[in-house]
Amino acid sequence: SFAQARGTLPFPVIGQLTQRYGGKTEGDVRSKGIVIKTRTDAQVVTPFDAVVAFSGPFRGYGQLLILEHSEGYHTLLAGMSHLDGAVGQTVLAGEPVGVMAPEGVPSLYVEMRRGGQPINPLPWLATQTNENHG
Repeated sequence: SFAQARGTLPFPVIGQLTQRYGGKTEGDVRSKGIVIKTRTDAQVVTPFDAVVAFSGPFRGYGQLLILEHSEGYHTLLAGMSHLDGAVGQTVLAGEPVGVMAPEGVPSLYVEMRRGGQPINPLPWLATQTNENHG
Protein backbone atom coordinates (compact mmCIF):
# COMPACT_ATOMS: atom_id res chain seq x y z
CA SER A 1 0.00 0.00 0.00
CA PHE A 2 1.07 3.58 -0.56
CA ALA A 3 0.73 4.52 3.13
CA GLN A 4 3.19 1.77 4.10
CA ALA A 5 5.76 3.10 1.61
CA ARG A 6 6.33 6.29 3.64
CA GLY A 7 10.07 7.07 3.80
CA THR A 8 11.00 4.63 1.04
CA LEU A 9 9.94 6.30 -2.21
CA PRO A 10 12.74 7.20 -4.62
CA PHE A 11 13.12 10.81 -5.69
CA PRO A 12 11.48 11.17 -9.12
CA VAL A 13 14.63 12.82 -10.48
CA ILE A 14 18.26 13.21 -9.45
CA GLY A 15 19.10 16.74 -8.43
CA GLN A 16 19.37 19.34 -5.71
CA LEU A 17 16.44 20.28 -3.50
CA THR A 18 15.98 24.04 -3.98
CA GLN A 19 12.50 24.61 -2.48
CA ARG A 20 11.02 22.86 0.53
CA TYR A 21 7.35 22.24 1.27
CA GLY A 22 5.92 25.24 3.12
CA GLY A 23 8.79 27.51 2.09
CA LYS A 24 7.96 30.96 0.80
CA THR A 25 7.71 31.39 -2.96
CA GLU A 26 7.09 34.41 -5.17
CA GLY A 27 4.36 36.62 -3.81
CA ASP A 28 4.96 35.39 -0.24
CA VAL A 29 2.93 32.25 -0.89
CA ARG A 30 3.79 28.99 0.90
CA SER A 31 4.94 26.20 -1.42
CA LYS A 32 2.58 23.23 -1.64
CA GLY A 33 5.39 21.05 -2.95
CA ILE A 34 9.14 20.80 -3.41
CA VAL A 35 11.41 21.85 -6.26
CA ILE A 36 14.39 19.81 -7.43
CA LYS A 37 16.97 21.46 -9.71
CA THR A 38 18.12 18.84 -12.22
CA ARG A 39 20.60 18.48 -15.03
CA THR A 40 19.37 19.06 -18.58
CA ASP A 41 17.61 16.09 -20.21
CA ALA A 42 17.29 14.35 -16.80
CA GLN A 43 14.99 11.32 -16.75
CA VAL A 44 11.93 11.60 -14.47
CA VAL A 45 10.49 8.42 -12.96
CA THR A 46 7.35 7.59 -11.02
CA PRO A 47 8.07 7.21 -7.28
CA PHE A 48 5.40 4.51 -6.75
CA ASP A 49 3.00 2.34 -8.75
CA ALA A 50 0.23 4.52 -10.15
CA VAL A 51 -2.29 5.19 -12.88
CA VAL A 52 -1.77 8.34 -14.94
CA ALA A 53 -4.73 10.60 -14.09
CA PHE A 54 -3.58 13.61 -16.15
CA SER A 55 -0.86 14.22 -18.70
CA GLY A 56 -0.39 17.46 -20.59
CA PRO A 57 -0.11 21.24 -20.35
CA PHE A 58 -1.87 22.84 -17.40
CA ARG A 59 -2.15 26.52 -16.44
CA GLY A 60 0.90 27.75 -14.56
CA TYR A 61 2.48 24.29 -14.37
CA GLY A 62 3.63 23.78 -17.95
CA GLN A 63 3.72 20.06 -18.72
CA LEU A 64 1.95 18.37 -15.79
CA LEU A 65 1.68 14.70 -14.91
CA ILE A 66 -0.72 13.59 -12.16
CA LEU A 67 -0.16 10.08 -10.84
CA GLU A 68 -2.97 8.41 -8.89
CA HIS A 69 -1.76 5.97 -6.25
CA SER A 70 -3.86 3.86 -3.89
CA GLU A 71 -5.71 5.13 -0.79
CA GLY A 72 -6.46 8.61 -2.17
CA TYR A 73 -2.82 9.64 -2.71
CA HIS A 74 -1.62 11.55 -5.80
CA THR A 75 1.75 12.83 -6.99
CA LEU A 76 1.95 15.87 -9.25
CA LEU A 77 5.09 16.31 -11.36
CA ALA A 78 5.60 19.53 -13.33
CA GLY A 79 8.40 21.23 -15.23
CA MET A 80 9.27 18.53 -17.74
CA SER A 81 9.76 19.33 -21.42
CA HIS A 82 8.40 15.93 -22.51
CA LEU A 83 5.85 13.57 -20.90
CA ASP A 84 5.81 9.83 -21.51
CA GLY A 85 2.67 8.86 -19.60
CA ALA A 86 -0.78 8.64 -21.20
CA VAL A 87 -4.02 9.06 -19.23
CA GLY A 88 -5.22 5.69 -17.96
CA GLN A 89 -1.80 4.07 -18.31
CA THR A 90 -0.50 2.04 -15.37
CA VAL A 91 3.08 2.93 -14.44
CA LEU A 92 5.30 1.05 -12.02
CA ALA A 93 7.67 2.52 -9.45
CA GLY A 94 10.86 3.67 -11.18
CA GLU A 95 9.30 3.69 -14.65
CA PRO A 96 10.30 6.68 -16.83
CA VAL A 97 7.46 9.19 -17.22
CA GLY A 98 9.19 12.27 -18.61
CA VAL A 99 12.32 14.20 -19.48
CA MET A 100 13.51 17.58 -18.24
CA ALA A 101 14.36 20.48 -20.57
CA PRO A 102 17.41 20.12 -22.84
CA GLU A 103 18.72 23.58 -21.91
CA GLY A 104 18.81 26.14 -19.12
CA VAL A 105 18.44 25.16 -15.48
CA PRO A 106 15.54 22.72 -15.37
CA SER A 107 13.59 22.26 -12.14
CA LEU A 108 11.01 19.62 -11.31
CA TYR A 109 8.08 20.61 -9.11
CA VAL A 110 6.82 17.71 -6.96
CA GLU A 111 3.58 17.89 -5.02
CA MET A 112 1.90 15.08 -3.11
CA ARG A 113 -1.75 15.08 -2.12
CA ARG A 114 -3.93 12.94 0.08
CA GLY A 115 -7.65 13.32 -0.39
CA GLY A 116 -6.99 16.36 -2.58
CA GLN A 117 -5.02 18.22 0.11
CA PRO A 118 -1.28 18.96 -0.30
CA ILE A 119 1.04 17.05 2.07
CA ASN A 120 4.79 17.36 2.59
CA PRO A 121 6.47 14.94 0.14
CA LEU A 122 9.83 14.86 1.96
CA PRO A 123 8.82 12.38 4.72
CA TRP A 124 7.66 10.02 1.96
CA LEU A 125 10.87 10.15 -0.02
CA ALA A 126 13.93 8.09 0.81
CA THR A 127 17.07 10.06 1.61
CA GLN A 128 18.70 11.04 -1.66
CA THR A 129 22.37 10.11 -1.40
CA ASN A 130 23.36 12.21 -4.40
CA GLU A 131 21.36 15.31 -3.47
CA ASN A 132 24.12 17.73 -4.50
CA HIS A 133 25.13 16.05 -7.75
CA GLY A 134 22.28 17.35 -9.94
